[in-house]
Formats: sequence, C-alpha cells, structure tokens
Amino acid sequence: MSEALLPPSLRPRDDVGAIFEDIAPYVGRSIEERSAMVSDLCRLAAAQLSARPDWRRVLAYQDPRSPESEGLWMRLVSAARQTRSP
Repeated sequence: MSEALLPPSLRPRDDVGAIFEDIAPYVGRSIEERSAMVSDLCRLAAAQLSARPDWRRVLAYQDPRSPESEGLWMRLVSAARQTRSP
C-alpha cells in the first residue's frame, strides 16, 4: 500500500517534521492565548485529580532519576560550588 493512501497519522515522519506538526496549532498565538490554554489544561488536570481518591499520592510521585542523570547533577552542583568559592 502506498504511503499516500494512509491517513496522515499513520504515515512515517522524521522527528523534526513530527515536532513542527505537533506545534503548528500554537505557532503565532499570543501570550494571552497560550496562557488561556495552559489555564484550561490545569483546570482539566485538577478535575481529573480530584476524582481520584489517591490524588495526594499522584501529586507527590516523582520519577526516579537514572544513575547517569544523578551523576550529571552532582557534577554540575560541584562545578557550581567551585566557581562560587573564594
């Protein structure tokens, strides 16, 4: 089957094309419009969370850091502290 016959959502795309396609609806929007979208999303998230009996646990959850990201963080903290030392 030709890719042209597939719906756009099923056609292969490269990463850059996918990103630009995803952000296309938001390009050129004013800060007020983007702010309204964020507010709407926050209200939706609050409504979904309030419907859960475990909402506190959900809000408190943090993804664990990988050993690589933990090591990078510690190196960055150490470097920042060294630049501040007299």
